[in-house]
Amino acid sequence: MDSNARQYFRPPPWLAASRAQGLSQSVLVEGSADSLSALWTAQLVRLWLCHESGAQSCGHCLSCHLLEAGNHPDYLELVAKNGKTLGIEQVREGIDFLAYTPQSGPLRVLRVLAAEQMSTAAANALLKGLEEPPPRARILLLSGSPSRLLPTIRSRCQRLGAPIADVAACADYLRNRGVKEEDVSLLAQHYADRPARALELAGSEIWGEVPGLQRVLLPAVPRTEQIWPLVAKWGKEEERILWLRDTMLDLYRDIFRLQQGLTAQYFPTGLPAWIAARAAGELWLDYQAWLQLATDLRQNLQIPMRLERLLWRWYFGGKDQ
Repeated sequence: MDSNARQYFRPPPWLAASRAQGLSQSVLVEGSADSLSALWTAQLVRLWLCHESGAQSCGHCLSCHLLEAGNHPDYLELVAKNGKTLGIEQVREGIDFLAYTPQSGPLRVLRVLAAEQMSTAAANALLKGLEEPPPRARILLLSGSPSRLLPTIRSRCQRLGAPIADVAACADYLRNRGVKEEDVSLLAQHYADRPARALELAGSEIWGEVPGLQRVLLPAVPRTEQIWPLVAKWGKEEERILWLRDTMLDLYRDIFRLQQGLTAQYFPTGLPAWIAARAAGELWLDYQAWLQLATDLRQNLQIPMRLERLLWRWYFGGKDQ
């Protein structure tokens, strides 16, 4: 994410220098790789490795310059290649990296992005590193779905809360990056915690098709013939699949908000009858299935077939086709 975004958002309490230095050796933060959590954990790494002891990283010491150049000898970042599984060899490389003596300062730092994408073997390898980390090592995990991590990994990490999403701050950020005013509000509402994703979408072909997608997903009366064109258009490219998934998750969250007596964005006049009749348990299971879609995509499973089934359940509930 653009480091200049920091000026628009309030940092989380755990980023204060006095607290950052007292964090556990192993830390788990909730957030995706394009989220504010990623921005703040990158700043946390700078605080840990900075040679000066101040309220924030100094920006001018050797360590800060090396981080800015992307070649700090005491920092390693792991991320799944091509958005797929994070493998055991990558994780072993990270654990071995931590075992060496720091070259530039007192610490070595390993940051793992999208930690939930680790394979089972990779997760077990990381677990061994978490059980007995070297004394001058720090392990920082970032995960958009911490519940998908092994319970033993979660229990060995200090959990830090994700920063509170600030819609107004995200809107200011997007305006100052040149996003059209008519797009700012909706993007900021959806992606207040992922401003980088909002900025990316604002200039994409998909964004121009979003209003049409929303109309098809929320008809007055659902019809079976609405399903297959949706699957054909939104089920073949990864970016489109993930956008459809994100849209559906937003719709389900709004339904849950309305069920709790809260306001919702997509249903200002209340839920359509064909949704209102659904049992809360059924809706929750469907929500979980949409969450799982990202994992299915990484495993190259039959995505069009799964989308067809999920959309059928969206329009018609648990009834068989």
